[in-house]
Amino acid sequence: MAGIVAIGHVGVRTSDLAKLTAFYRDVVGLRLTVAYAGVVSIFEVGDVDLFLEPGRRGELAFDLAADDVDAYRGRLVDAGVECASPKSSRTTGHRSFTFADPDGNVVTVTNAHPRMQAGPSRGRSRSRRPGAR
Repeated sequence: MAGIVAIGHVGVRTSDLAKLTAFYRDVVGLRLTVAYAGVVSIFEVGDVDLFLEPGRRGELAFDLAADDVDAYRGRLVDAGVECASPKSSRTTGHRSFTFADPDGNVVTVTNAHPRMQAGPSRGRSRSRRPGAR
């Protein structure tokens, strides 16, 4: 039986596509795979594509899984990003923290499950798309 196995795309609208693209590429460290100036920027993150597009900014509904939450938080702090203190959940076992991107969207970073640390779970092959950098 076919079913949903992962989130395929997560979208974020922004008032400044170039600024937010640079933030997620250069500060957060995501791999930009498609960039059409003024239209869309797409980042490949494991099995998920994060896309940014112009529009009215709003709530953000995704989290990022890190292999070392505390080290990653340190990287963002060193880059000048204000981050909340890390917390550990007794319920889920996750260690996490939040930060706000330049548009004010709050993003949660949490520790990755072992399967996430091993790479894309479905092993699908990706070809470079037009406009990829």
